[in-house]
Amino acid sequence: MAQNNRQIDDGTPLRIRRGRVESVDLYEIKDTELDALEKGTPADLQLNFAIFLLSLAFSAIASLETATFATKSIETTFIIVAVVGILLGVYLMIAWWRARSEVKELCKRIRQRIPPDVQAPDEDEEEEPALTSSAVGEVNDEPSPKG
Repeated sequence: MAQNNRQIDDGTPLRIRRGRVESVDLYEIKDTELDALEKGTPADLQLNFAIFLLSLAFSAIASLETATFATKSIETTFIIVAVVGILLGVYLMIAWWRARSEVKELCKRIRQRIPPDVQAPDEDEEEEPALTSSAVGEVNDEPSPKG
């Protein structure tokens, strides 16, 4: 048996503990799948920008409703910010909604390469006799054998 204590660089022993498992599933993936997992999706960035633009647009709308502007050009700027923020924010929100599950789908495809494991019956279940429907309601009037 291999020794469980190893030496670390500073001289102190490293204790290694291992908990056994019944089985380990290993999934083989392609380079393109690994690249896709590493890169992730642009969905997170799209959601962040969508929230930013919608917040900016609603702030501009609130300013338009509550403030008085000295010049018409400042008011026009707030209107442009509100319209562009709403349009781009909604577009990015829709793009995020469509792309949000790409990594989940990739992981699902990789997991489907190993079929589900068929559970073997437990040893405890084999020792207990199974009751049939005819034996459930019967009463045994015979004396038990002595032995």
